[in-house]
Amino acid sequence: MLIKRHVLWAVALCAASVVQAQTPGEWRYSIATGQSDIPPDMRVNFPTIIFSACRSADDFSTGRAFALQTLASSGARCPSSGYLRTQLKSSSKNKGGESLHFVYACDEGKTLSGVALGRVFTTSFSIELESRYSPPVSRVEIIRQTMTGKRVGPCKVVPDADDIKVK
Repeated sequence: MLIKRHVLWAVALCAASVVQAQTPGEWRYSIATGQSDIPPDMRVNFPTIIFSACRSADDFSTGRAFALQTLASSGARCPSSGYLRTQLKSSSKNKGGESLHFVYACDEGKTLSGVALGRVFTTSFSIELESRYSPPVSRVEIIRQTMTGKRVGPCKVVPDADDIKVK
């Protein structure tokens, strides 16, 4: 469903192009997998992942901070492209920020590819990811995830370290 809507979002949100900067520092990430598309016996294989990463202004401007594979050791495996960031106007129903759209492909699209849509603010973001395994992995073809990030302060973790927790 997200893949079908991404083209409409991209067209509708191209009106503004001013980009606000995210605040560099230590960011806490959470990647949670929706369980509705996962067979019950496979759900244990898709836990919520939580990690911290030290992010620079360049990480945000290039999109590296939002990439599906944000861990240093996996960055080359699943490159992201087509970043489209659009400033959103504030209103009584909308806190402003930016919309974010990009696509990604792991192993040149031979194992997994997808699309991401989200909202970005100076100290937080939330991105919906819809990925397709090709071929399906253990009866799982489509996986929907929510990746959130929140700035927690100055960097305490080593830049590009793989500090990860699974719950």
